[in-house]
Amino acid sequence: MIKSMTGFGRGEAANSQVRFEVEVRGVNHRFLEVRIRLPQEMSDLEAELRGQATRVIRRGRVDVWVERAQTTEPAAAVAINRGVVAGYLEAAGRIGREFSLPGSLGLESVLALPGAVRVEFHRDAGGAEEKALLHEALGQALEVFDEARTQEGDKLRQDLMVRLAEVMAELDGIQESAQRSLPETLDKIRKRMDSLLEGVPLDPVRLAQEAAYLAGRSDIAEEVVRLSAHLRKALDVLQAPDGPVGKSLDFLVQELHREVNTIASKSESLEVSQSALRMKAEVERVREQVQNLE
Repeated sequence: MIKSMTGFGRGEAANSQVRFEVEVRGVNHRFLEVRIRLPQEMSDLEAELRGQATRVIRRGRVDVWVERAQTTEPAAAVAINRGVVAGYLEAAGRIGREFSLPGSLGLESVLALPGAVRVEFHRDAGGAEEKALLHEALGQALEVFDEARTQEGDKLRQDLMVRLAEVMAELDGIQESAQRSLPETLDKIRKRMDSLLEGVPLDPVRLAQEAAYLAGRSDIAEEVVRLSAHLRKALDVLQAPDGPVGKSLDFLVQELHREVNTIASKSESLEVSQSALRMKAEVERVREQVQNLE
């Protein structure tokens, strides 16, 4: 199945105490890069989440955002910072003695001192139940994300097949045109050689060899055969994909580009050159679309 590298998905999972919202966004990239953004207290789960994502995604730059929201007040406990309180009391006694000041610290005064007590909230962040919820939310987001990529990939596949069919039609026209223009091309070569060698004696056998060499330089038959083979291979890949196809098609498009450029540079026919330029423009559009495929 052909998939795009671009897409978006959102998932959510909750229980009576906590809710997770996960968003997944993907864009084009030569390789696979997954970036996870987690609450600090759950950072130890990053490797697990990346592994879950890479079982679905094979290529692209993917960002995963995780939000954790407490739906009920967490259980809390008030703890005494004994060392801090003892320090305050010792300091108060020392100040009283040193400066002959009456008085003492009462309970309310101690409780008001910074750091004398601390409130500890008991959360299950990273615990088994929350971990299961987080994986569930990510699974939902990845499913939506993958469906979006599949839909976009199908649109790209259809567009690419139309464009490659247009290149194939141009190539068929080039083959016909090249056959029609072959006598004209050979005549041009003979006239050019006659002009260059006017008055210069040359062995007829050598002359025939040189003419054949020049004709060979303008012969595009091999390029046409290779280009046709690459086009058929690309169409086969699009019609019956076996896993991610982006890199395979990217290679084939480079080969298409090379053969089209060679045809354009070798041809002596204006008609063939114009067709080659149209093919080149279409192949460039194909290349741009292929960059979006996983």
